[in-house]
Amino acid sequence: MAIRIKSEAYGQWVGSVQAQRLLALEAGWLRDALSGLHGNHLLYLGIDDNPLFLQRSRCSHPFRMGLPWQPEITCHARMNDDVWPLPDEALDVVVMQHGLDLTARPHQMIREASRVLVSGGYLVITGFSPVSLFGLLRTAMAFSTRMPWVVNSVAAERLRDWLTLLEFRVESITPVAHLWPLKVAPEHISRRMDRVLAGTRWLPANVYVLVARKTVAGVTPIRPRRWQLLDPGFGMAIPAARVPGAAE
Repeated sequence: MAIRIKSEAYGQWVGSVQAQRLLALEAGWLRDALSGLHGNHLLYLGIDDNPLFLQRSRCSHPFRMGLPWQPEITCHARMNDDVWPLPDEALDVVVMQHGLDLTARPHQMIREASRVLVSGGYLVITGFSPVSLFGLLRTAMAFSTRMPWVVNSVAAERLRDWLTLLEFRVESITPVAHLWPLKVAPEHISRRMDRVLAGTRWLPANVYVLVARKTVAGVTPIRPRRWQLLDPGFGMAIPAARVPGAAE
């Protein structure tokens, strides 16, 4: 398992003003996305040290798992990003807040999410868009070893293709954080402008919020016949067979 993110760099960035601004914005969008999802078990994998938006979820048992680059967060347990110690079809909702951006094996992480979700379960993902101002800055900082420039961004349309192959139906892709990481006004005004612009498609967004539902095609089972039909001679007298040697 290759880990591209160093825990020290991760911790420094998550605590920065830039990251906290992003988390504050995403908390509102994730709160709205989760408020309509039902179920028993919700798994959170993300960068927010205090994901209060999970309280808006209607799932009765939300829990958090820590990833290798998160040694200091409070969580229920820790696991590798590409192999999850969870049984098949055990969860109703999986929330990945930039977890996909930080793994070196995003496709495998998606496969694990698909494996543990029940049919009809939901996958909620926030990710950095490579086709954006953030993507341009990341390209310019290609040789940097600092967060967030070392992330492994997956475009929303590419992610849609992956999920379609894994029998998901993408229900929504919302472009958000159009101004972040720029600060064009005082903090409260910058956040308000980003909230107003959420969902705008004519202006490239730096982040997207994707909601997908796992769907498995229904198969009509082949049931045994309730009544055994008779031979084609049904309803007609069947001539008695002549037995050789019988008396005429």
